[in-house]
Amino acid sequence: MQVPQNPQIGQNMQFLMHCSSHPLTRYLFSCVCLALAFTVIACSPLITRQLIDFVEYRYFQVYTTYNRGIWLTFVAVILIFVNGLLLNHFFHNAMICGAQAKAILTKALLMKSFKLDGKAQYKFPPGRVTSLMSTDLARIDLAIGFQPLVLCFPIPVVISIAILLKNIGVAALSGIGLFLVSLIVCVLLTKKLFTTREKVVCFTDERVSLMREILNNLKIIKFYAWEMAYKAAIAKVRNKEMRHLFTIKVLRNFITAYALTLPVLTSMVSFITMWATNNMKSPGEVFSSLSLYAILAQAIMLLPIALATGADALIGFQRCNAFLSAEEFHDELAQQLNEKNYYLRDSPANKVTIKVSHADFHWEDNHADDTLLDPELWDIEEEDIKIMKEGSIYLNQKQQQQQQQQQQQMQTETHSPYGFESDSASCSTITNSNNNQFQGLSNVNLTINRGEFVIITGVIGSGKTSLLHALAGILKITNPSRGQLIVNDKILLCSSPWIQNATVRENITFGKPFDIAKYKQVLFACALEDDIRMLPAGDRTEIGERGITLSGGQKARINLARACYADAEILLFDDVISAVDSKVARHIVSHLFKGLLKHKTIVLATHQLGILDFADKVVFIDNGSVYSGLVPQLKHENNNFRKLLDHGEDRAGDAENAASTDNLSEVTNLQRLPPLTDGASASAGASAGAGFHEGDQNDISGRTTLDEVRATNSISWKIYKKYIELGAGIFGKFAVPLFLLLVTIATFCQVFTNTWLSFWVEKKFPDKSDHFYITIYVVFAFLTVIFTGIEFSMLAYMQDCSANSLNLKAVGKILHAPMSFMDTTPLGRILNRFTKDTDSLDNEIGEQMRLFIFPLALIIGIIILCTCYLPYFAVAVPFLAFGFLFLANFYQGSSREIKRLEATQRSLVYNNFNETLTGMATIKSFGAEQDFIRKNDYFLDKMNEAYYLSIATQRWLCVHLDIITSCFALIICLLCITEQFSISASSTGLLLNYVMQLVGVLSLTVRSMTSVENEMNSVERLHEYAFDLPQESAYIIDKAAPPQEWPASGYITFKDVHLRYRSNLPFVLKGLDVNFYPGEKVGICGRTGAGKSSIMSALYRLVEVEQGKIEIDGLDISQMGLFDLRSRLSIIPQDPVLFQGTIRRNLDPFGEYDTYTLWKALAATGLIEESQIPYLSSVLISDNGVSHKSLHKFHLDQLVDDDGLNFSLGEKQLIALARALVRNSKILVLDEATSSV
Repeated sequence: MQVPQNPQIGQNMQFLMHCSSHPLTRYLFSCVCLALAFTVIACSPLITRQLIDFVEYRYFQVYTTYNRGIWLTFVAVILIFVNGLLLNHFFHNAMICGAQAKAILTKALLMKSFKLDGKAQYKFPPGRVTSLMSTDLARIDLAIGFQPLVLCFPIPVVISIAILLKNIGVAALSGIGLFLVSLIVCVLLTKKLFTTREKVVCFTDERVSLMREILNNLKIIKFYAWEMAYKAAIAKVRNKEMRHLFTIKVLRNFITAYALTLPVLTSMVSFITMWATNNMKSPGEVFSSLSLYAILAQAIMLLPIALATGADALIGFQRCNAFLSAEEFHDELAQQLNEKNYYLRDSPANKVTIKVSHADFHWEDNHADDTLLDPELWDIEEEDIKIMKEGSIYLNQKQQQQQQQQQQQMQTETHSPYGFESDSASCSTITNSNNNQFQGLSNVNLTINRGEFVIITGVIGSGKTSLLHALAGILKITNPSRGQLIVNDKILLCSSPWIQNATVRENITFGKPFDIAKYKQVLFACALEDDIRMLPAGDRTEIGERGITLSGGQKARINLARACYADAEILLFDDVISAVDSKVARHIVSHLFKGLLKHKTIVLATHQLGILDFADKVVFIDNGSVYSGLVPQLKHENNNFRKLLDHGEDRAGDAENAASTDNLSEVTNLQRLPPLTDGASASAGASAGAGFHEGDQNDISGRTTLDEVRATNSISWKIYKKYIELGAGIFGKFAVPLFLLLVTIATFCQVFTNTWLSFWVEKKFPDKSDHFYITIYVVFAFLTVIFTGIEFSMLAYMQDCSANSLNLKAVGKILHAPMSFMDTTPLGRILNRFTKDTDSLDNEIGEQMRLFIFPLALIIGIIILCTCYLPYFAVAVPFLAFGFLFLANFYQGSSREIKRLEATQRSLVYNNFNETLTGMATIKSFGAEQDFIRKNDYFLDKMNEAYYLSIATQRWLCVHLDIITSCFALIICLLCITEQFSISASSTGLLLNYVMQLVGVLSLTVRSMTSVENEMNSVERLHEYAFDLPQESAYIIDKAAPPQEWPASGYITFKDVHLRYRSNLPFVLKGLDVNFYPGEKVGICGRTGAGKSSIMSALYRLVEVEQGKIEIDGLDISQMGLFDLRSRLSIIPQDPVLFQGTIRRNLDPFGEYDTYTLWKALAATGLIEESQIPYLSSVLISDNGVSHKSLHKFHLDQLVDDDGLNFSLGEKQLIALARALVRNSKILVLDEATSSV
């Protein structure tokens, strides 16, 4: 007979299973386990007292058998094991909840990043968001595991106080009073910890932001020889961070040392009170009370840890909450917030695709808070240079005199100091130098029909990009009552090239289904077929983070191909053809804009006036006003448009004489491989030699990014030795012996204090008075406090020295690492060293070392004490030690490799997170947010797989160690109750007091030992960067320093130069012999891969010449330091790099040049009028009523957003030009420096 099943039962079971796996349910369960564990441990002294009384009564023959003693022994051992079991369940579930919370918040931060508006993006730059994700969430994760201690704290306190009052009466009140006073002091110190931690996180944010800036822009830092300036800035902020961190550690160490010695102090006060009131108790009451005071001390020790981690987490939550509460960007193209003014009408039959009527558009004021890096960081002083221990940065006196003479000449002469006239009229034609700030677009009226090819043009900074952002819905209408924007189809904005760390194909398809016919059409239309043929694995070639293996033109065309493949109906292109030459530009216009996309609506913002005739409509922007029409119409009606065309024709005439087929910027070393010739590796359906593959092949020849090398086996003793050497500081070679001596003395004082108490209780020396016992007892009690405090302070000092030295050395080595290393190492992997790994050095290692050294010393002291009283116990020690070491070694091997695996997986999370932040604009434009969120979820899951396993192995160890602890307690108890050595009740109480403490000490010791080794992975990883990273040639060679006036003429000679990027690659320069004479303007042209960029790399020694030599003014550049070489040259790269801060900092981060020189450089580029210099230089940001918003757009104190996002591409190139002009070098290298102007 079949029993009918009740579906309700199945639903209830599913509900219960769901509830049991819910994080909140798990967390509540962990709290219950902790509460029960605290109850068990607080009641265990009752059993201890009964055992001591049993021994005493046996002495007086009250008990004739051992039955009661054996029964009490097994109860005590069971309590020890149950307590350990409950604690293990607590830690396992609480730590799992912490990991889950971290994963949830990581995803929340990423999702919020996609929604920030302009002001929030300025307030939370990528460096700060990275700091939130790495450092703050790690602290929240840690704190969640400790917070149940705060909730359950009253349980052991109330039980212990009640039993104390019962045991020793009112005398307990003195000890309890000291305990309560200590509790108040700890809470007050925790508040101080909270305020200090708030300061620390600010400096941590600055340091991480600086590191991110260094890693993103290391090539330009090398070009301008700014390595030491950045290292000095990092050293300054790091030293400030470490000063506050040391304050935190001193406070924490004081709390911990005081808590560890509190049982001695509280029991001392209580027992002296008992003696003073003539109310001495029995050994059972005394030593069970001692155990209770130890429980109270353990509670007060755990409470500050929980409160301190809670304070750190609270700061992290506040910072995360500020980010998650930041204002969001509302895309009215997707959300019809105002149906009248701004709506999407998906109507293909409608001829008009975009219509703007009487609309005003203005950018938000993102600089309301003016939150910038500390400007004092860039005041590079001699003391800061000494910190770096790498020589000194100098401006020789003769150079300074020359600058002063030049300044005097500039003040009296009218011509430009840079060798050309500053034509104000010409400059104003190409820039908006007369306007203080771009105020926005006013009264825009524009109609774009379906299928039209519209070109937007205008001078630099006129608002071309702003109009595109307005059409895309990013720039908001500021007059919604009158203005109107109608968009009738799917729209896509394609702006600055962003390249994913993926293959060429993956960058183009960008998550869309692969259509080979469409794919080939896009490649041809974007002129990418020849480029893909040259790649080692065709379109399966991994092109590296930030597109490091591609030239500027190739990145622009892949970016263009991605937009075409997305198949949007309306395409907005922002200056996408500036990075290609005129021939490629005409191919793209003919075959892409007027070919493949001829049925799409295309809006192109460009300064290339030669393609205006291809447009169906031209939009000219002049001082925020928008004019549209055909070229003849605009030329007739608008005088400024006519001037712009005349100026462009002059430039075009010169450009036509340049026969370059691609931009000067070049593929880097990883692309220097012969083109594919094996037809089997190409798609059967591909055009001959096109080089793209249909199959999923993992051809290693196409890989760029190297896998992270994960160390194996135990941490090398070399790492420990170096860590100790760096931490020795003022103690030198005596650091370790002195520290071990302090540990020995502190442990001896602690154990001897309680031993002396047993002497006092049993009157071991009958001829001595109570005053004698009290005096020694008090002296050793205070010596315990003093030496424990000194021990912990020295440990904090050594750990701080090591952390600071390793971090700064790693920073120095990264700054001087060859570009080949940077090109093959993901930014997130490097950043992981300076966020999570550095945080481990700063906080976790010191904490875990303290929790390992003190319990280990105590265990050794307890074993020695037990052996002295019970010699037979010595027989069991080797067996217990073997079991302990076997479990520890077995666990360590697994835990170490799991931790390394977790660290490797964490790097992948950081890589993806950082890459997503960098490409945020592109990802949002293509609507690919969910793809990157899923990718983030995948990496988080892989990281947590290793983390969960790490937690489980920790608990496995602790359960087995609790078994050893129970065996240890069983042996001691049985030896005591069977009177094998006729020890007294006081001695029994002393031993049982310490044996009961072993319940958590043994597992804590092994867990902390393993945690130390796990955290030493961070030391190992930073040690690799600090000491084993490949380095460039010597930065400063004093003996080979060139003359002060070098180069005097700028005569460059290449003699039989052979250069290749790696030993297994072919030469890219083969016997190059060429001379560049002083004053010549030399243009270098050639196909991609011809070696144009290699000449620049050889000149700057980014890659060392293998054969031959390069001379400048007769001096072999390979014999001088890199600083002397690079600091005497100037370069303007194709991709202009601007750093967050001010324009002044971007022009002269060293503070080497006077203000007037900087103003003249800006004037020479046309960004400001030379006549404006006296007025602009008189306007200071410190003046009352003067804000950054009211400054001229190119004032030296004007703010620069992260990556210069508040400037157009053309403006950024002109600022980069001014940066080069400031140096007034005899040799100037231009890498397509005017492609966007």
